Amino acid sequence: MEGGSAKRVLVVGDRPEVAAVVGDLLTRYGYQVRQATCRAAASVVLEAEEGTRPDLAILDAARFAHATFPVMQSLRNSAPSALPVIVLTTRAAEDLEGEFHRAGASRLLWKPVSAAELLAAVAEVVN
Repeated sequence: MEGGSAKRVLVVGDRPEVAAVVGDLLTRYGYQVRQATCRAAASVVLEAEEGTRPDLAILDAARFAHATFPVMQSLRNSAPSALPVIVLTTRAAEDLEGEFHRAGASRLLWKPVSAAELLAAVAEVVN
């Protein structure tokens, strides 16, 4: 990343392999990454000290997209300001696109997502 301090990204999901791949990619490009399971995501945001709170959350909707909505609501309610949320999901959840946006998704990316597409979405949302 050029100039300024690194943006902080919270990667949320219950599949560690997905979080690891996303986290490694973002770290290589200068982002500070913290990972959390869906159950712990809101507490990560709530417990973060001022100046260490995430600038963005990336939520892996995994196999059960409906389970993502309570996590998104929890993140939205616990963040002191409007925390941007990018949701990674499969085409199987395409019929839920409107619900994701109504729940507060800033961006929705369909898996498999390319590194370039993910990096572009992150840069767009946090800048």
